[in-house]
Amino acid sequence: MDTYPHHSKKHHILQYIKKHKLWFHITGVACIIWFLFRVLPAPHRARYPCQQMSITIATSYITFWSLLFLGLGVWLKKMQMKTTALTPNILMIILLLLTITSPVFATTTYLTTTTERWDPIPKEPIGTPNGYNPGRVTWGWNANATEEQLTGYWWEDHNNNQTIIDHMLSTGIQRLAGTNDIYQAWGHLFTYFNQEHGHGTVGYQTGEKIAIKINLNNCGSYTSQDNDRDASPHVIKALLRQLINILHVNQDDITIYDASRPMENWFYNRVYYETYPADPLIPEFPNVHYVDNSGGATGREQVIASSVRVYFAAGSCAYRTLPTCVADADYLINMPLLKRHPINTGVTLSGKNFFGTWMESVSAIHDYHISGLTVGNPTPQTELFAHEHIGGKTVIYIGDGLYATPNDHQIIGKFNMYPFNNDWTNSLFLSQDPVALDSVMYDFLHTEGTNPIEGSQNYLHQSADPIPNFYDPENDGIYLSESLGVHEHWDTNENIFLPVRYSGPTNNGIDYITYKEEALTAEANGPYEGDIGQNIQFYGNVTGGTPPYTWYWNFGNSNYSTQQNPLYGYTQADEYTITLTVTDDHGLQGTDITSATIHGPQLHINPIKSSLFKIATSITNEGADAYGINWKITLIGGAFTGTITEGLNLTIPTHETITITSKTILGFGPTQVTIETWIENTPSTLRQQKGFVFLFFIYITPGGG
Repeated sequence: MDTYPHHSKKHHILQYIKKHKLWFHITGVACIIWFLFRVLPAPHRARYPCQQMSITIATSYITFWSLLFLGLGVWLKKMQMKTTALTPNILMIILLLLTITSPVFATTTYLTTTTERWDPIPKEPIGTPNGYNPGRVTWGWNANATEEQLTGYWWEDHNNNQTIIDHMLSTGIQRLAGTNDIYQAWGHLFTYFNQEHGHGTVGYQTGEKIAIKINLNNCGSYTSQDNDRDASPHVIKALLRQLINILHVNQDDITIYDASRPMENWFYNRVYYETYPADPLIPEFPNVHYVDNSGGATGREQVIASSVRVYFAAGSCAYRTLPTCVADADYLINMPLLKRHPINTGVTLSGKNFFGTWMESVSAIHDYHISGLTVGNPTPQTELFAHEHIGGKTVIYIGDGLYATPNDHQIIGKFNMYPFNNDWTNSLFLSQDPVALDSVMYDFLHTEGTNPIEGSQNYLHQSADPIPNFYDPENDGIYLSESLGVHEHWDTNENIFLPVRYSGPTNNGIDYITYKEEALTAEANGPYEGDIGQNIQFYGNVTGGTPPYTWYWNFGNSNYSTQQNPLYGYTQADEYTITLTVTDDHGLQGTDITSATIHGPQLHINPIKSSLFKIATSITNEGADAYGINWKITLIGGAFTGTITEGLNLTIPTHETITITSKTILGFGPTQVTIETWIENTPSTLRQQKGFVFLFFIYITPGGG
């Protein structure tokens, strides 16, 4: 008895398909449907590798049937009318035969993929580390850089904390240079670059041009909006603030570019303006150059061809042309994304990000790129790293890992590995060594289980230890003969935040520097309670951030303190809202709100009693100590003397009672007695009782209040 009938049914279906050789038709129809379903709503998706594969198969399938019917048409025209009359029957027989025998003459080609797990050998560095601190890669992580639960698109402002991202980049640059001074850090990086390139011991010089290569691989049109992963406007904005506000680069000397794609409006507007959307819109970087493949939208400039080319040593494409924004630049900054790639389960990191640096089609290089996924083969990434106008001009590589794409180059996904724990990766990677940077970013992808094939790291081997006398990207007869950086895989048995994860500089390996940051959290430790005039002790605490801290207490009544633990007394009874704001050394802020309940005196006038010549009562204070109490006894009617008696600045401690007495009262007739007490800034207390004056005897009616 089959206890799993659904398994048996599935098995029979597969056997039937295999037996009758139906895979060709199933695959062809599926690819047609998939292409139409994905591309018609968003035509730019036709460039995706998965869609390029689908359209290849679909086109082959359509071509097969087109040729079949064309052949039948020609054959039928040559038949006599008698034979033509039999066409429907003949056609059905032929179609049946072709369906059965189609695999004999129709084949389908797929991109090779693998799900087989492979484990890199850790701590076996190859190549020569380079950079101001050779082989150094900094990894910064802050879980609060993005919102864990996104609303809308990932690139919208409410899903990204610009202050934290600014701080992460600043810290990464300082750690990369090994200094706590951000201006000095940039100076070290540029001075090292210029020394290595024979320009002398100088840093960045005013007027020098910087081109920033971003990744817009999924951008299809200026107005389209989707959740595909492209360059983060928030990371770009953080970089521009560093270059312009810290390094004092003129905006006009900076170019942001991707030569192969349009720069979509959602990206451009969020970089160009201080805040977008906003009313009014205030430009933040209006004079920066924004360059893309067509220059077809406001503020976007079209790439212009230069005479500089990059020549490829393998593949069918001989060369590609660099735009003037690259050829004329003094420095490049390469900003890859933490992405895997669907072509043969590869990766899209610094090397692949340079694919959008030339003017012509990128697809012409794909066969070379695919060939380079076999260990030992030459790779185009190596030639891009080595080219004097591309990798040769790159002063720093900044890997944007706020949102990774673990399965392709398009769809963002959360990472399960520690420390991400099913959250976005919220990371930035920085290095002057492109091979080391890509090695670290590669290890994050591989360890997460995205499983890029072993050959996808071949370009790192080639760049660390290039094939002799092979790579000549400038076509000047001078072959690449030196290592472009150090390649190494980490040891997953070591803590991910510790330098010993890699071999380190003493072992000629990657110098791995990490910094994890928690959001700055202020704690006001309320609620508080006290009496008027009482000094209340406030306590402030902070977690996260970078000391020293500045403190600002707002006591809710226009008064404030800049001490961490101030003493403060209120002069009025009320319920106050207390706000503590703490700012760290890098400008990060944390705020906490609490309350303070301030009690005043609670005066109670006790009943008035009948008496000769005078009347008396008592006042009880059921609240805080009362100072400066004023009181008044007033008789209206029935009296012609002693009608008003006043007392000033009386003191009644808490929970005590005092007696007040009127002046001598004489008169005749009905009267109303009013007793009132008040303290400055405190509501008055009243008691009223009726009575009768018999010359010198005052009779008070019981009750009242």
